[in-house]
Amino acid sequence: MPNLSSDNLGLLFSSAMAVVIVALMLFMSYRLYGNNRKTAYQTLLISLIFILIQQLLQLAISLGLASSATSLALVLTFTGKLLQVYAFIVINFAVFELYHRRRPRTRLWFYVLLVTGLLIAVGDILPGPSGAEQAWTNTIQSTPGLDGFLLALSPLFVLMFAPHIGQPRKYMMSLIVSFIMHLSVIAATYWVPGSRFYGTMADLLPVVYYILLFLLLFERVVEVLQSVYRSSITDGLTNLFNRRYFMGKLDQALRAGRPLGVIFCDIDNFKRLNDTHGHHKADGVLKQVSAILMEETEGVGLAGRYGGEELVALIVGPGLTSLKIAEAIRSRTEKESLVTVSVGVCIANPGDTAETLMKQADQAMYNSKTTGKNRVTDYAVL
Repeated sequence: MPNLSSDNLGLLFSSAMAVVIVALMLFMSYRLYGNNRKTAYQTLLISLIFILIQQLLQLAISLGLASSATSLALVLTFTGKLLQVYAFIVINFAVFELYHRRRPRTRLWFYVLLVTGLLIAVGDILPGPSGAEQAWTNTIQSTPGLDGFLLALSPLFVLMFAPHIGQPRKYMMSLIVSFIMHLSVIAATYWVPGSRFYGTMADLLPVVYYILLFLLLFERVVEVLQSVYRSSITDGLTNLFNRRYFMGKLDQALRAGRPLGVIFCDIDNFKRLNDTHGHHKADGVLKQVSAILMEETEGVGLAGRYGGEELVALIVGPGLTSLKIAEAIRSRTEKESLVTVSVGVCIANPGDTAETLMKQADQAMYNSKTTGKNRVTDYAVL
């Protein structure tokens, strides 16, 4: 039967909350690893498994499933502390790997810290000179080496990882909380044994630490999902919206009855540029023209890559706005790049579909192309 004492209530609450939070993080990490088997997600899974086991051990001790005087309780406590050290190392490296590929030097640090933790743990459990059983019991019950090592890890990770994490404030805050938590454990164990204040801090701060970790992981998941979604609707080379997304937005705008125009651009002599200067130079020019298109349409519409060297834009507003922006795109391309563009503009009329509007803008562009290039043609005057 569980033997729950009032002294263990704080530890029970902390461990129970930590188990729930870590289990949620474990589920999120498992789904991430299942969808994308990156090393970072695997490392994160391992660290969370370590933490979950350690918190379950803490939960067992807080429930009094093993008497504090028994060797089993001492072994559980020591095992939990060693798992805590390993989990803290692994999870910080996992957070780093969520943003960066692990380099050889980082991998070396990882293994050095793991081996150092193991050596310190062995030093903590070695019996004293007498080798008596009571001396060994006192040794395993108190692990100053591991406690000091845990305390030193937080400032070390601040120097190693904080400048490179995408969420530096949350990560820094988690390490500050971790440092105060480990300092409270040391104070409650060695400096002021039995202190209710330090004991409560040591029991409750892990919950704050795991909540911060959960928020950090959750925001990283959101960032990854946003990145995946963004890559599914944009062209990888130009960062313009792809044809499918652009046509969908154009169709939505037409059905909403908004006044709009479509600009259809084709880079002049692009094939010749490809043949004479190579793909790398041609891709650079394509990106440069695409950047001009994005800048000119910002706030008034959106730009897309229709295919090859064909770039398109949707402009919301009166027809004169579309013509003005089309001329700005043509003019800037001529001045700022090695190429020119032939441009067609078509203003939407009631009953037009997305396909009809694009076909008419394409015809206007073709007129610009066949009548001298580097010009803007309004479909309405054809």
